[in-house]
Amino acid sequence: MRLIVDGDGCPQNARKICEEYASYYNIGMVVVSSYDHNMQGDFETIIVDKGKDSADFKVIEMSGKEDIIITQDYGLASLLLAKTFAVLNPAGFEYTDSNIDKLLMNRYLGQKTRRSGGRTKGPKKRKASDDVHFEEILISTITRRIKNI
Repeated sequence: MRLIVDGDGCPQNARKICEEYASYYNIGMVVVSSYDHNMQGDFETIIVDKGKDSADFKVIEMSGKEDIIITQDYGLASLLLAKTFAVLNPAGFEYTDSNIDKLLMNRYLGQKTRRSGGRTKGPKKRKASDDVHFEEILISTITRRIKNI
């Protein structure tokens, strides 16, 4: 089992929480990011070329059934649902077959509105409660995975 973090979009606090619990549970942690993001810590780092979705393709390539993936990218999450043990959002929720279609549809509608000249709200500012929710879902997912071994 590994934690694989999509480093290009992962908030620093969420990455630190991942690092803390990877160490606590003695599991591997890999952060995949482009050259644009300088990641340092007690984890493996994989740097990919700059380019749209380069980090995403690497995460897809290296992930397996036992892995827990951390990403804010709904498209990447949808591709990984059937391939990995769990896919988590740093906002503190797990992507599932039940919620991914709605998330993708909302993303599509927002893109469509922006392309036609409309405006949409940006992402909400990260709050301390987001870290708490993420920590809870991460611990829950790791312990669920350990019980399945």
